[in-house]
Amino acid sequence: MDSQGSGGGGVRLTGPGRMLLILVGLAVLGYAGWTYRDQIMNRVPSGSSTRTSSPSPSSSSPTSPATAPSSAGSSAAARTGVLGRIRQTGVMRVGMEPDAPPLHFLNDRKQEDGFDFRLAGKIAESLGAQRIQVVEADYEELPAKLVNGDIDVIMAGYVPDPNVKGVVWSNGYLDFGLCMVVHESNAAIFRSPSDLAGKRIAIYDDPAAERWVKENIPNAKISKFSGDDGWFEAVEKTDADALIYDYPFVAEEIKAHPRTMIAKYNLNQSKYAVGVPEGNFDLVYEVNSAIDKFKATPQYAALMKEYLSSTSEAFTKPVAGKKTYTVKVGDTLTKIAAAQLGDMNRWREIWDLNKERVANENLIYPRLVLIMP
Repeated sequence: MDSQGSGGGGVRLTGPGRMLLILVGLAVLGYAGWTYRDQIMNRVPSGSSTRTSSPSPSSSSPTSPATAPSSAGSSAAARTGVLGRIRQTGVMRVGMEPDAPPLHFLNDRKQEDGFDFRLAGKIAESLGAQRIQVVEADYEELPAKLVNGDIDVIMAGYVPDPNVKGVVWSNGYLDFGLCMVVHESNAAIFRSPSDLAGKRIAIYDDPAAERWVKENIPNAKISKFSGDDGWFEAVEKTDADALIYDYPFVAEEIKAHPRTMIAKYNLNQSKYAVGVPEGNFDLVYEVNSAIDKFKATPQYAALMKEYLSSTSEAFTKPVAGKKTYTVKVGDTLTKIAAAQLGDMNRWREIWDLNKERVANENLIYPRLVLIMP
């Protein structure tokens, strides 16, 4: 090694010295590379063909959809911009029960049909969709499907319930009430809920109906039914003195039970609403607008008459001590009010006197005897 300086006083290396320095440098780099190999591999670009030892999704241990992070992530993504997705695809996915006439069912031609099905088509059209796709599931399963992104809206006879998490509700698309059904042989005995104190009451297993019975019929002996049948049969066999049930379903199911009859309508006031994923305020607004516009048209009343009409002979008879009017073909409450009271806007006075005798103001039927102001 030559110790003679060259300007800056640095050390000049000989050939063997330089070789030794190079070898030391390579050894340091090799050690660093081995020490930080995991970090280096993780920085490989995703487009590279380098294999990693991370397990594939199929090889990971199974988790339930409710707790799996990947499922939750896709669900959250699916729940944003639902209205935009509907308009982009031209399809509104509607959750409905598979066999729930008159709201949704297969008709004689094996085609989907029903009040909710037809109304869903009107709502979809208003939103800018070309068609609806029905996704069927049991009543209690539909909210989870909505939250998970399997469907866009629910239409299945739901009364707005704040306890259903992740779902917000539209304006009511069908106003209705519970009604009281009795055996025809008991029509003169059980004419109103006040006649049922301490009696046997059949209900479908529905918390709202059970609550109403407990609050309005003292000491009622409640029998709850579920499944495909049993509630009308209990009245037919006189195992129950009365059935308290949602009118829309009574209107259809009573056709198969001719020995039963409706003794009183509108025991309470309720509504069915469309379920929408929480946070989609633009979708709620558009659904509300579609419902409100359609309800104001004659087509809405025609749809109700097509699917929800049910008559009762009990209300086609004279009413002692009351001024009455017998409905004719083509009559509506506004027409009757204009002709009989001189002011079509007085139709609500007639309705208020008859709402326990008629299911809905749109369901006025011929031969019905109305009590008049």
